[in-house]
Amino acid sequence: MRGLLAMGNLIKVLGKDLENCPHFFLDFENAQPTEAETAVWNQVNAVLEEAQAILAELQSYTGAGQEIREAIQNPGDLRLQERAWSAVCPLVAKLKRFYEFSLRLGECPEPPTPSPHPLVASHIPPRMQERGRLRGALAMVRMLCCPVPQFPQPGPGTSSASSPENALRSLLEALTSPPYAPTQHLEREQALAKQFAEILHFTLSFDELKMTNPAIQNDFSYYRRTISRNRINNLQLDAESEVNNEMANRMSLFYAEATPMLKTLSNATTKFVSENKTLPIEDTTDCLSTMACVCRVMLETPEYRSRFTNTETLLFCMRVMVGVIILYDHVHPVGAFAKTSKIDMKGCIKVLKDQPSTSTEGLLNALRYTTRHLNDDTTSKQIRALLQ
Repeated sequence: MRGLLAMGNLIKVLGKDLENCPHFFLDFENAQPTEAETAVWNQVNAVLEEAQAILAELQSYTGAGQEIREAIQNPGDLRLQERAWSAVCPLVAKLKRFYEFSLRLGECPEPPTPSPHPLVASHIPPRMQERGRLRGALAMVRMLCCPVPQFPQPGPGTSSASSPENALRSLLEALTSPPYAPTQHLEREQALAKQFAEILHFTLSFDELKMTNPAIQNDFSYYRRTISRNRINNLQLDAESEVNNEMANRMSLFYAEATPMLKTLSNATTKFVSENKTLPIEDTTDCLSTMACVCRVMLETPEYRSRFTNTETLLFCMRVMVGVIILYDHVHPVGAFAKTSKIDMKGCIKVLKDQPSTSTEGLLNALRYTTRHLNDDTTSKQIRALLQ
């Protein structure tokens, strides 16, 4: 009897703790920066504009499937080979831009890629120029050349503070630094909280688009096979100066990930925590758990839901909730699914399952397959069953 009473008291304590979840409306639609937020907001906004441009390009990415199929089916037809290569080159340049954005977001600097030489002929080794097939090869190279996209470089008056890695760090510092608690930060600095939510939304959206578009892997595989053949034949095409074999290998590892941008963001957040020795890890994880809680409460409270003027905001809120759960699970030592977690995982999963499956199946899959601790022994059977 005494044991049952003790168990009942424990359940009450845990239930009370979950009820302590902050109840306030985080205005994802209209939050504007205060004067104190403006500097960081401007810094992050420049990054978000680039992120939105990347999403728009990824959404319109149709690939070169037809051209590649025709080239493979007719290996002796030089015209079809040229057509496929010309179609693939600008697409690979786009993929490189996406990859480079992830590097800067994740603070993983890469060695610079050699700049393309203005003269195509200089890309062919001198000894090749003595061979009889030089003229044909050179003509082919000229036809296959792809314009190399020129990315803006910081000028004398441009600060490097607008780079993605600095922006993410500034945002995390602003939302986790003392003397304010996570709830106070999110209430006081709603414009910055909205920007962090937008980074999470971009991350999950990018990975979902990448995962559902097989043309990306197909195009890139064809490109790698082609430059491998060129290397065997001791011939280098101009486009290889933009994405050479070494860069292609690194990009291949990135796009082979099921959720490459999410992994980048998780690694960047973990690095932020590990490098800030004076900032307790709880300050960062509490910020994530608080945001997950706020999103859950807004989704399950009719009064809050009714304040959203755009139905897309509901999906945005769900994506953000899932994103912060995954980040929490990667950064926190015991993860989001343990009984000691500050995230009400049952409540969050229930909120997702109460929505139309067409809107949430991808998000539930993200919880199933991209979290770190779901299959730990500390995860309850009930939570595992909810995600089956």
